[in-house]
Amino acid sequence: MIDPQRLLTGLVRLPSLSGEEGAAADFLSRALRTFCDVELGPGGAVMGELRRGNGPTILLTGHLDTVSPGDEEAWSVPPFSGEVREGRLYGRGAVDMKGAIAAQVAGAAQALAELRGTLLFAYVTHEETAEGLVLGRVLDRLPRPDLVVLGEPTDLRLGIGHRGRAVLRVEARGRTAHASMPELGDNAIQRLAIVLPKLLSLPLPRDPMLGKATVTPVSISSSPGGPVVPDRCTVLLDRRLVRGERPDSVLSLYKELDLGVRVEIAREALTAYTGEVLEVEEFFPAWLMDPQDPWVQRAQAALGNVPLKVWRFSTDGVESCGRRGIPTVGYGPGDERLAHQPDEHLPLADLEAAVAGYRRLIGELMRSRPPARRERSKGRRPRRRGRARR
Repeated sequence: MIDPQRLLTGLVRLPSLSGEEGAAADFLSRALRTFCDVELGPGGAVMGELRRGNGPTILLTGHLDTVSPGDEEAWSVPPFSGEVREGRLYGRGAVDMKGAIAAQVAGAAQALAELRGTLLFAYVTHEETAEGLVLGRVLDRLPRPDLVVLGEPTDLRLGIGHRGRAVLRVEARGRTAHASMPELGDNAIQRLAIVLPKLLSLPLPRDPMLGKATVTPVSISSSPGGPVVPDRCTVLLDRRLVRGERPDSVLSLYKELDLGVRVEIAREALTAYTGEVLEVEEFFPAWLMDPQDPWVQRAQAALGNVPLKVWRFSTDGVESCGRRGIPTVGYGPGDERLAHQPDEHLPLADLEAAVAGYRRLIGELMRSRPPARRERSKGRRPRRRGRARR
């Protein structure tokens, strides 16, 4: 039997920033090996498998990496202590999302006798930097699941989708000169300062279920540095997406302005703790499951008809459902508002409730496949009559 609090404490005490998840991966692998086959997958992901005759294929998944704790003086406890106070376990990753990993693994171990089909586990790396990147490579190696269950925090509700995310790279160019003679140059920072308010004030689309698209700057840099008028200035914009948006449709809004700056989808090369280099275009589509989808209804019933929810942040569902159209839901303990905050903490009562919830989910969902239903779970809006699909 796996003790979920002990598992969570062990995970929280192992710092696992993106690209540094190796120790946490080893620790989790040892726990999974007590009841299933385990291997190391793409990007250093921990992959497990249980087969119990005929039945559906369910994938339980989550991410091992966390963001930095930030200023440790803002914490009332050491951020990797796993300290328990008044029934709450504190530490970076307790909510986002090591608590759900502990609940998934402990719940699955308790449900072994009820399994009918194939239960897969995938605990990925680099989700905080590029959601869906490693999960996509894992899914390339697996049989297509009938359902993916994300372990992101839902406050014990059932998650069915969220807005997508794109990182836009905006670059202004000028001409260098000595900083003591700025009139001889063309300052790229000043160019970008003029353009940026116009980029941020563009009207953005709204989704009736996911809400409004948003945009905000998250990083700025210039070169060459020193007492030199910069000839290059770059800002990164976090653009939240609604259903139906594509890279070309997003970029067209900015190109039509012709403001003399270059706008493109950012690309990045990330290094896994295994040394593997992962290249990614930072465009992650929105997705939403139909509340009437049979998988959603069965999962909701198994959890006691909990409310449905849409996350405010982005998850690996951008890959499983947004790109591949695999039915996807989410369930986990913790309040998503505590993610990435100082004093991130998880009530132990919620952890125990999530373990019980996962046991019920696995028992209910792995009995048989639900009846076929016309697919409406992809990231796009349902097609209207008389209109061709874009």
